Amino acid sequence: MKYFTMKRSLSLLMALVMVLGTLFLAVSCGNTEENNPGEGDTSATAGETEPETQLAYDTVEKQKFDREFNIMSRDDIIEDFEVEDLTGDLLDDLLYERNTQIATDFEIEFSYYQLPYDQVNSTLNTQSTSGADDYDFYIGHKYSFGTCAQNNYCYNLGEITEIDLTQPWWDQSCYENMTVNGRTYVMTGDIFPSSMLFSSCLIFNRKMVKELGKSDAELFALARNGGWTMDAMYDYCKDVTFDLNGDGKLAYTDDRYCLTSWMMDVPFSMYYACNENFVTIVEDTPELTYDTEKVIGIYDKIYKIIVEQNAYFVTDINVYATTYDVFTAGRAMFCDMSLNKISTFLSEMTDPYGILPMPKYDEAQSEYLSFVNGATALVMVAKTEKDPEFVGTILEAMATCNYDRVTPKLFQVITKLQAAQDPDSSAMVDYIVRNRIFDLAYFADFPISNVVLENLKTGQESIASKMTSSGKSSKSMLTRMLKMFERHE
Repeated sequence: MKYFTMKRSLSLLMALVMVLGTLFLAVSCGNTEENNPGEGDTSATAGETEPETQLAYDTVEKQKFDREFNIMSRDDIIEDFEVEDLTGDLLDDLLYERNTQIATDFEIEFSYYQLPYDQVNSTLNTQSTSGADDYDFYIGHKYSFGTCAQNNYCYNLGEITEIDLTQPWWDQSCYENMTVNGRTYVMTGDIFPSSMLFSSCLIFNRKMVKELGKSDAELFALARNGGWTMDAMYDYCKDVTFDLNGDGKLAYTDDRYCLTSWMMDVPFSMYYACNENFVTIVEDTPELTYDTEKVIGIYDKIYKIIVEQNAYFVTDINVYATTYDVFTAGRAMFCDMSLNKISTFLSEMTDPYGILPMPKYDEAQSEYLSFVNGATALVMVAKTEKDPEFVGTILEAMATCNYDRVTPKLFQVITKLQAAQDPDSSAMVDYIVRNRIFDLAYFADFPISNVVLENLKTGQESIASKMTSSGKSSKSMLTRMLKMFERHE
């Protein structure tokens, strides 16, 4: 099959959202790295003819299979696939039309099954070890890498010729950083509309920013000009946390905070935004290649914001929701979260808020980077799959169809999530989803990936000793993992 390689322009897309309030149905084909959101004239020169663009979905050969396509989904991701009818909801209707199109073009019937993520893993393991092939496609989780991929229960997606993992409808950071010894067992991309919403971001209270004599316009300008850094965020956070009721102690029920955050998000979203993975793939082989001095420098910047400036850092799952309650109540300047949480936790917020990418390490860093939470959906196919050509064809059809028709509209969904409060925030969404980060150390749960989290939980100022001990244990885990992969057929 022949695939086109031109990337759609998210920047053009967001500019059109701001100007026209609508989005084109056809995919936009520009280079996302050449344009900044809302900047420049991207219209064709007068007299020139717009070149015809080939839809990604049109490159998939249509075959008549006359059979079922069985999806074993995590129960929290089933909405990415199972939509029984048109509902009037934008995303639901797009997914229903996608399902109808593919079912018609390939003469298949979708069948859906759903379980909690850990039971999806155990089902895949059971199927693979017993030689069964009851499901065509499984939807994994962060912990699927350790329980399924490492134990050789998954099909190498790179061997399915009907899937081209190098194309932009498959997440290239995931592909490059999660492929081990030339084997790709888990993957994400446009096939999951929810995946892009698992990108980390920073929400800020515009009213509070102004009340404290700061500028919300300056925040957006910093982001656009590349100056939104950890040091800049520290300057905004400095001396904001305050004992409002004067009782001599800080409490989330009464007082004001510079930042409110959850322990399974902010240590990772801040760290990875600073462009330092713990594992790098070198000639198909993962290596621990982190820069210890830079890791210490990153932690120092995070420590100054979280610990020194007394951010509300939630470490108790029983009060998890208070992370967002404090912000919606108007008592926090910033809130660390992922895009998917905006509609859940901020829907009743009365103060105006804005959206920013996570800050860079410094201005020398070229791009804003977004951590992808381990709850993001991952494609898995059982090792015992008897017809990988069929499965690959349908997976590629679903990914390309979403790339053409669903993902462009997804940005409209995102702007609706933040109530389209301002065009600046709409433009920031482009920065957030443009460069997403996957680190094998995080998805394989190496101890080194948790050093920032563990030190913040105990308020430790120095991370050096933890780096040494975690680095040694991580090296041992990596060695064992590589030996396991070497035994894979």
